[in-house]
Amino acid sequence: MRIDTSLKRIEMDSNLTCSPQHLRFPGFEGICSWEEKRMGDIFVRITKKNKESNKNVLTISAQYGLVSQYDYFNKNVASLDVSNYYLIKKGDFAYNKSRSQGYPYGAIKPLLLYDKGVVSPLYICFRLKENEGNADFFRHYFETDLFNNEIAKIAQEGARNHGLLNISSEEFFNIQLRVPSIEEQGKIAESLSSIDELINASNEKLELLKAHKKGLMQQLLAPINGGGNSCVAPRSRFPKFKNTKGWEIKKLKDIAFRITIKNKSKMDLPVFTNSASGGIVNQQDYFDREIVTKDNLVNYSIVEVDDFVYNPRISTTAPVGPISRNRIGCGVMSPLYTIFRFSDGNIDFFEHYFKTDCWHQYLKNKANFGARFDRMNITNEDFMNMPIPFPPIIEQQQIAESLSSIDETIEIYSERVAISKQHKMGLMQQLFPNR
Repeated sequence: MRIDTSLKRIEMDSNLTCSPQHLRFPGFEGICSWEEKRMGDIFVRITKKNKESNKNVLTISAQYGLVSQYDYFNKNVASLDVSNYYLIKKGDFAYNKSRSQGYPYGAIKPLLLYDKGVVSPLYICFRLKENEGNADFFRHYFETDLFNNEIAKIAQEGARNHGLLNISSEEFFNIQLRVPSIEEQGKIAESLSSIDELINASNEKLELLKAHKKGLMQQLLAPINGGGNSCVAPRSRFPKFKNTKGWEIKKLKDIAFRITIKNKSKMDLPVFTNSASGGIVNQQDYFDREIVTKDNLVNYSIVEVDDFVYNPRISTTAPVGPISRNRIGCGVMSPLYTIFRFSDGNIDFFEHYFKTDCWHQYLKNKANFGARFDRMNITNEDFMNMPIPFPPIIEQQQIAESLSSIDETIEIYSERVAISKQHKMGLMQQLFPNR
């Protein structure tokens, strides 16, 4: 990837009615090229209905733009009759007025992956007029505060209905944009798109690494199906263990013990949450606010580093609830959680084991769904009686080291993505005028 390093910061002449101080490419420094134009001057609205019976129903993805609902959700979530949907083509844009995480004013995304598709009539669809601009430039422009601030002006608090912004098409196409010449648009788009290429390449590598690890875990870790077997064997073993006996099965209570220490002395400790996606995290950081007050923490359990925590709340990514290892420090956690500490075995091995679904069937067999359908109802006794595969310690260590090495590589690529996104965000703040 090559990032253009020839950008220069300049201060525009105060007599010019153009953009304030920001980065410009060589050749554009003294040109007052950022002018105000209406959305309707640059784009034309798409209102063509789906008379072709196109079944490629699209939805907005933050990472990939407009994607097929079937590809994204692995099923069609729209009604069978989509004749009233808008038919759009590759390069067209769609604005979803629904607020979501990271998109408080809705999201605009282009269709990049397919030749055609259909979107809900709740979307506002549009395409660039001929010779009116660079499509890639506007793809980046719609991600900036420069645009979101204009949306905010017409999306009043009281006009929201269940997360859907009440913005008319007329208001939308009257939004004022600040745009440079088409030539400068191309320079900006090329610079930002080069960073996107790096982000996408790192994301693709990430997905391959995660798929490789998942496949390796299925081979190296033996599932427990709730039977009465005294030993199990994984599908694959490292060469020096191939001719050894199968893995011993132990009950969780034989290799770990529950932690039941309550915060009776009202120690000022952070409140942790066990999330399905992020593992054990500081609640204040995760929710960006305190969920419970200090006075309500008396019955919360104290958790130490390397303790394991079971959260019985189920979700799409954790169908029986997650079990996570605490790596962030000493804190307190909800009494609804089950906390346990290993007294035998390699805890790195068990951390990887609990990221698989090998133990799920046992919990499904033992648990009942009570009044709350989003929570597993399992007794502490049944939980601690969970059968756990117990290979020889040296084999536990080798499996853990193999999987942890992949995790380290995944972390490297995750950091690359985060740094690239941060760099792009900073560059966008410099390339686009702030007012």
